[in-house]
Amino acid sequence: MRLFDKELKKGEKTTFSVQAASYPDGSPVRITLHALRGLKEGPRLTLLGVQHGDELSGMEIINRTFNEIDPVELSGSLVAVPVCNPLAFSNVARITPPSIGYENLNMNRVWPGDAKGLLTERIVALLWDNVVKEGDFILDLHEGGRAFMARYLHARGTPETDHLVGDEVRKLYRLFGQGVPVLGGVNTRPHMLGSLSIQAGLEGIPCLGPELGGGGRLWDDLIETGRLGVFNIMIGLNMIQREPAGHGQKQYVAPMSSWPKTSQGGVLYNECELNAILEKDQILGTLRDVAGKKLEELTTPYKCVIFDTRFQPTVYPGDWTYHCGKIE
Repeated sequence: MRLFDKELKKGEKTTFSVQAASYPDGSPVRITLHALRGLKEGPRLTLLGVQHGDELSGMEIINRTFNEIDPVELSGSLVAVPVCNPLAFSNVARITPPSIGYENLNMNRVWPGDAKGLLTERIVALLWDNVVKEGDFILDLHEGGRAFMARYLHARGTPETDHLVGDEVRKLYRLFGQGVPVLGGVNTRPHMLGSLSIQAGLEGIPCLGPELGGGGRLWDDLIETGRLGVFNIMIGLNMIQREPAGHGQKQYVAPMSSWPKTSQGGVLYNECELNAILEKDQILGTLRDVAGKKLEELTTPYKCVIFDTRFQPTVYPGDWTYHCGKIE
């Protein structure tokens, strides 16, 4: 097993960093990697965190997972990148800041990258060639960022990715379990076609995107849900021999979703909980002005499970508010 310029022997567990780019003063932009090769043969699971610099749960899920696994019990290998976008991470920003190369790029919209392109595209190409393409399964860990709280699994694809890897992606989210609801379907919007899950799927590599956390801080219960989900998948892939956690809970799968939006700015007061099951026309939240006057109510467009709730209460007209996954 080779990862960048390192060759891992059976039973080896290591953490190292590689230079992904350089700053104008010549100092390196580095990416940290965990790698673990079991004593027995098996699949290679790839974990990626912090494509968006204000989504920190993935980093902690990865670190807890890696620290817990002993190579003696592992069949196959685990490769993990706690922070994929160090530029956005250092600025606590969703995307690469425009002050860095004037590019303002969202890392999860430019896969598989371009080794001769802009800075973010070059980092993506480096990860694609050395980490992603060699994997058998991928977990791309996200969350709600500073403005939202999220608890769901992103498994939406296109007709082509569904044909290539759809059954395996469905297997992954069922193995993850714990009653975490799923956004499925094949209606990926055009601006999302450069996401890791779509591009990996086109390469025949199933990719699941857990969305767990948000609000600009680490939530231990959601991090533990992610850690247990990773282990459940490894158990289901026969990479480790343990008892899965949280199986038998009902897991709603929504074929589509939408975000009701406010028609004006104001302060949004939540009136629903994360993962609540709501009927059509139930109240999600109330928008008020700064004097407390009610401006409007947001309601569900159909029977739904709530994937995301608004954490940052101030909104502009047209802002995303609640993520509603349609269910029967």
